[in-house]
Amino acid sequence: MKKVWCVLALLLAVAMATPAWSAGEVPAGQMTPPQATATEQGPTPDAGASLAAALSNVVYFPLRFTVTVITAEVGGFTGWMTGGDAAAAHAVWRSTDGQAYIRPEVIEGRERLRFGHWQ
Repeated sequence: MKKVWCVLALLLAVAMATPAWSAGEVPAGQMTPPQATATEQGPTPDAGASLAAALSNVVYFPLRFTVTVITAEVGGFTGWMTGGDAAAAHAVWRSTDGQAYIRPEVIEGRERLRFGHWQ
């Protein structure tokens, strides 16, 4: 059991170090890597929108997950009942297209919430 915990700890350490490996080289004489400016990234959401999105996801994500799981089963059943008609199953599965969680941009009104065919 001790070996299993050691292997898991090692894998966790390697996984956490991966972003540092991909950061790239810092040019000579420069202390930090160059950061993208606000115009390159687009406007950043404020703290209120981020907090509202996080609180919204407490309710939205479990409902969205439940709908997705049920729709997956119903779509498979539909495909089976129609003799393997993939188009019928995909018609049901399309109703789960869209965002899995609410982003701050949705709260601010800069982006629309997509849930299946509805926007």
